[in-house]
Amino acid sequence: MQAQTIVTFSPADKFDIPILDGAVSFAVNGSYSKATFENNTWIFTDLQLNGSQMIRDFRISTQNSNVTIFSFLINNGTSFQSERLRFKVEGHGEQILNFGLFSGQGESLSSAEWTVVFGNHTVVSEGDGWNMLPHGTVDVTGATENVSVVHYDFLNSFGNNSNLPFYQQHSVAIAIAISVSVVIIFAFVIKAKRNLG
Repeated sequence: MQAQTIVTFSPADKFDIPILDGAVSFAVNGSYSKATFENNTWIFTDLQLNGSQMIRDFRISTQNSNVTIFSFLINNGTSFQSERLRFKVEGHGEQILNFGLFSGQGESLSSAEWTVVFGNHTVVSEGDGWNMLPHGTVDVTGATENVSVVHYDFLNSFGNNSNLPFYQQHSVAIAIAISVSVVIIFAFVIKAKRNLG
């Protein structure tokens, strides 16, 4: 049995995508067991950033922009699990990301299970800065600053919930969407009152 080779990297290392005028780097030290470059996409196996959880299969491509990845964090809640990738974008381009969540067994990842945040707090709607692609791939097109891409896994909330109504299958996602909407409306009302005053 052969021992697995671990390759370390630092913030000084850059993973270029020359044809697309893009590059990927990391804000912290880390390691991976394998990194391959296929079809203008970097594919990292067992990617581990210092201070973050491991990503078993991470794929990223960037066009007309440089990406610096800060962290990948997994949060295990009582009713859901979330995976959050934080990165910074320099340039007005496109970033295509895949966390390796798609099992390929006929299931798909709904855009309702994802949240994309630009800056520190601007939640961006799908179609207005990002889009969902097949096989759990997220295409970010409107970022020029820090970005958080978050996936929520609600399937464990009800066990095998494929026979439940839509609102029960996605109750946590609906609750989060309503909460975010209320906060945005509340902030808008306060801003409107200040402008009138």
